[in-house]
Amino acid sequence: MSTESTAGAAPPSLEPMVVVRGAVPDSVIAYGREKLLHALRLSSGPVLAAELRIDRHADPARASSVHVEMTLDLDGTVVRARASAPEASAAVDDVAERLERRVVSVRQRPQDRLLRHRNRESWHHEDRVVPRRRGFPRPPDERELVRRKSFAVAAESIEDALFDLERLDHDFFLFRHDVTGGDAVVFRAGEGRYGVTLERSAPAAVAAVGVEFVTGPTPTVLEVGAARELLEASGTPFVFFVDAATGRGSVVYRRDDGHDGLVTPA
Repeated sequence: MSTESTAGAAPPSLEPMVVVRGAVPDSVIAYGREKLLHALRLSSGPVLAAELRIDRHADPARASSVHVEMTLDLDGTVVRARASAPEASAAVDDVAERLERRVVSVRQRPQDRLLRHRNRESWHHEDRVVPRRRGFPRPPDERELVRRKSFAVAAESIEDALFDLERLDHDFFLFRHDVTGGDAVVFRAGEGRYGVTLERSAPAAVAAVGVEFVTGPTPTVLEVGAARELLEASGTPFVFFVDAATGRGSVVYRRDDGHDGLVTPA
């Protein structure tokens, strides 16, 4: 865990929002809150909000029955970490360590942007694979469509999109590419690798990042309903497609609650 102790600008009265589902001991909640506040203090700027979520599954036989998420709003920049584990304290420790690294990386981002000579390993922020929570097995006829906007408001480079993918702890990230002007997705491809799919081809822009990418399939024009059907049939974590109604790149994916999510450009 990081040993840095730089004091942040969070007001002393900032009280984290705590959301608990299932039987979680008060001692674990207090421990998680303490860890979140420690990560908060590593920020060098204002902290607008802090949130701790602990979800214990009712089935104790489940391999990773406890899911923990910690989120900080660092003056408008959202930083998140999440993980699942058999024991609550282990999940809290894991998430807190990863959140601290992300807070420090956001703090150091202005300096890191000046260093363009990156090697392939520079993007492998996590030392090991972190188990993801298995989504609720909701029957297809009960699934609803939950819409949200992408976190990427302005056009950005592939490198910046990878940084946003990491700070938000997402499995994929939808953004508008600053070179082609088209929509694009970066995603985790397993074994420490990343993937990228561009609506408009730009091989030179991909090569310039200095990371070996897995290239996803070119998005096709689909209705949202057809994209959801493809998600179900393919069994993939998400489907990147061009929405026939808007002409913009969008993503459908299976949420933790078993419903379908739809991410559209901001």
